[in-house]
Amino acid sequence: MNMKKLSIAILMTTGFIASTQAADVVAANNSEFTQLCVTAAAGNRAAMHNEILASGYSRTYVTKNVQCNGENIISFIEHNGKNSDSMILSLNHNANKVTITDLAKNSLEEK
Repeated sequence: MNMKKLSIAILMTTGFIASTQAADVVAANNSEFTQLCVTAAAGNRAAMHNEILASGYSRTYVTKNVQCNGENIISFIEHNGKNSDSMILSLNHNANKVTITDLAKNSLEEK
């Protein structure tokens, strides 16, 4: 009897998780920004890269200026996108760069 209840609970949980996944996003018009939003929500990084290249804008420009349904593209992907973590990392590539400054070298140059 316990095995039957466990199986039902697993099936219900799986169904709930599947229903909470991102819905398909459909473009309302054919503008470049709308197409970028639809491609971003689809979760395909290669397609997004190609779409950004085709738009003529830089990745930085897209992440800072493109609005999708009244929110910036990163928030839009976070709420509506498939594969959102990977898409956000690929769009915020420049935000993850680290620079190292040699403090010892700088103090020697000051003397």
